[in-house]
Amino acid sequence: MGTQPLNKAKVVDLIADIEAGIAELRAVTDMSREQFIADKKTYALAEHYLRRTLEGILTIGTHIASRLNGKARDYQEIIMLLGEHGIITVDFAERNKKLAGYRNRLVHLYWEVTAQEMYDVIRAHVPDLDFFVQTFKSVVKDPGRFGLSVE
Repeated sequence: MGTQPLNKAKVVDLIADIEAGIAELRAVTDMSREQFIADKKTYALAEHYLRRTLEGILTIGTHIASRLNGKARDYQEIIMLLGEHGIITVDFAERNKKLAGYRNRLVHLYWEVTAQEMYDVIRAHVPDLDFFVQTFKSVVKDPGRFGLSVE
């Protein structure tokens, strides 16, 4: 088992926040690219929810990795550590590690993010965000399967 138990309440609260963000992002997937680009308020909301959703995923990932004695220099390495420890597949980690970099782009280089780019990222990754949520729910439900425990 990991050195410290997972904080179940923290993880469950973060999962709920992530799910709320994904629900808001789904509205973007129902829009055409042209509608999204023309609607500055929807862009602003989408940016907010995407950033919060990614923050939540990375916060849970960091929490899990710390219980597995995983050391990472950055958020992309957190995603890769989840793959190395069997929380997610290595293939899924490899495909989605750039989401961690995208979180940094939204926070530190937000002025470079175009509406078209954000639309494409949201459309491409909502299923991946859902998969992270389902995975984290599995970890909380059966932590022993992943070499973890919960408090």
